[in-house]
Amino acid sequence: MAAIDSFNAGIEEVRGLLSIDVRDQSGVGDGELGAESSTSAGLMATTRRAAVVLLVSHFEGFLKELVEELVDDLDSQSLPAKEIPRGVRELHILPKLSEVVSCGDVNQRFSLMSKLGAVSSLWNDSAKPPRGTLRAQIVSREVHNADSECIDRIFFTLGSGNPVCDGEIDVIDQESELEESHSIRVRLRDIVECRNDIAHGNMDRKPTGEDVARYVLFLLHFAKRLNRKADDLRSRWSTSSAANKKA
Repeated sequence: MAAIDSFNAGIEEVRGLLSIDVRDQSGVGDGELGAESSTSAGLMATTRRAAVVLLVSHFEGFLKELVEELVDDLDSQSLPAKEIPRGVRELHILPKLSEVVSCGDVNQRFSLMSKLGAVSSLWNDSAKPPRGTLRAQIVSREVHNADSECIDRIFFTLGSGNPVCDGEIDVIDQESELEESHSIRVRLRDIVECRNDIAHGNMDRKPTGEDVARYVLFLLHFAKRLNRKADDLRSRWSTSSAANKKA
């Protein structure tokens, strides 16, 4: 399943959580204290808090999967090292070189150096690293959270020239037929801070139903935007690969 499809499935899980009738869970019926009972209100707040944490977890999972898809695709193109984004090359090379340099045992150091063959072609611009040289998880480990700085950094690592979180994004609610423009950085900061507050035990952070609905809608649109950015990178690599085969 593609990363964007996995995220859509995750969104359905979040919506399923939000659709739970908390009155059934609390044992309070409409004829007793009504829908606005303190028990029901508390459960609704808890459900929304849980939904935000789940939503951001699914989005972070989407980011990791998308990065892994991109690295796998890049590896399959058999491009010359000079056309592989430098950020990807460095992530594969620098930790191994650092391990060699920091090793104090001469025998162990030479043993480590003998294992550099798998990535040595990555620092030779004219070489063509064999398939399997690039490891998707090495790059996806750089996805530490869902904030704009992390997302920009990982796309820059993959060769994107411009920050993907700059500017605004149009968000369309098909149910209400409303269209709004959101600053990507501001909205991401709001969502991530809300998740962090909840995850760190801040009981005062209680997103409303409208808040969660906005978060879901924004991340759906933003995920599609990132998927298009990923397609642009794939297209560029594919074009370079075709040109190299003709050369």
